[in-house]
Amino acid sequence: MIIKWTKKSNKKTYNITKAVGTVTWSGSVEQAARQASITVLNAPNDPNIKKLKLNLAVGDVIALYEDGKNIFYGEIQTSEKKGEIGTVTYNATDLLGHLLRIMHKGKYKKKTAERITQLVCKKYGIQTGTIVKTKKAINKIIIDGSSIYDTIMIAYTKAAKSTGKKYMCYMKGKKFCTKVKGTVVSGYSLDEKKNIVSSSYEETIENMVDQVRIYNDKGKQIGVVKNAGHLKRYGLYQEIYTKEKGVNAKKAAKNMLAGVEKKVNAEIINGNIKCTAGSGVKVHDKATGLDGLFWIDSDTHTWEGGKHTMSLELNFKNIMDKKTT
Repeated sequence: MIIKWTKKSNKKTYNITKAVGTVTWSGSVEQAARQASITVLNAPNDPNIKKLKLNLAVGDVIALYEDGKNIFYGEIQTSEKKGEIGTVTYNATDLLGHLLRIMHKGKYKKKTAERITQLVCKKYGIQTGTIVKTKKAINKIIIDGSSIYDTIMIAYTKAAKSTGKKYMCYMKGKKFCTKVKGTVVSGYSLDEKKNIVSSSYEETIENMVDQVRIYNDKGKQIGVVKNAGHLKRYGLYQEIYTKEKGVNAKKAAKNMLAGVEKKVNAEIINGNIKCTAGSGVKVHDKATGLDGLFWIDSDTHTWEGGKHTMSLELNFKNIMDKKTT
């Protein structure tokens, strides 16, 4: 792991790897922006530390590199100092954090999610990389004071009703990107015999939807979709869907059905930087009886003492961070 610090005041970049004790890199499907924390040695009497002049400030940039690859580029948001001699912890957020905090208003007609993304990013001077194409024009979206991130995800959520795919946003360095959620980590698996230190399993029906009533824009019911098995066993958990022009109402309503959520929390040694929120990974764990493909809802990677460990929250289902107006 290589850690670099860019000072905003003079634009100079410094390699501070030797002064950093612990690195944490994390993200979640719902959080959107990825975060990184570094613990820097605070030893003013140490000539090696003193020489680095580690006066990191909020707004400065932290970049992380693993195996020569840049995995994080973000701005320091907070710092926490513990004692005159000890450590200082700096918490940084990648540049997607700006898209979460810039509020936007706009009206879009007959435009695809990818086109809306390009228009919004251009308006605010945000660099873009790969923007996944849905090829589905959305009849109308009115944004009245939503963040840029929410604006883009509202568009992709509407597109998902037609395509049946799930989408997510991410940063690649300074560039904002979107992709289909659920890329499977290739050539790697979580296995109790190789890398799983501990694991736990839970089930919940907190987000269950077993029936969706479909209405037209005049408030008249025109259809219903349901999961009869879940209705019989768990009772009624209902949502409402209002038909949208250009969208298959029945398909959209079916996409709203949600069953029992099954989640796994796993502690892993010998981490893999490809295991990030939104990706899929294969799991073989007799302790929890799990064997198959799971989706990473959140991840925390830690580097300390030359070791890379991971804490992962895994889901049986590939769930999108849906946003609505």
